[in-house]
Amino acid sequence: MKRKDNFVMQEVGGENLLVPIGSQVMDMNGLVILNDTARCVWELLAQDRSADELAAAVVERFDVTPDRARADVQTFLDEITRMGMVKQ
Repeated sequence: MKRKDNFVMQEVGGENLLVPIGSQVMDMNGLVILNDTARCVWELLAQDRSADELAAAVVERFDVTPDRARADVQTFLDEITRMGMVKQ
């Protein structure tokens, strides 16, 4: 899985925002706000990664159990997949 290139991340007022660009602007109404974990996963998705690779990286960077990391990563991946933000 890899993120699509039609979103840019911006930090505004201490918030991590994914902003649609190009043709995605017409398809999406609004912005996506990322917490620190979601930002980490989004940045890692610049390269093709599996859910297991992403969860392992979350465990390394944050104080979280492997089970919690897998669940959180999968929830985030499900949501951004539903929103058309990743390539499978």
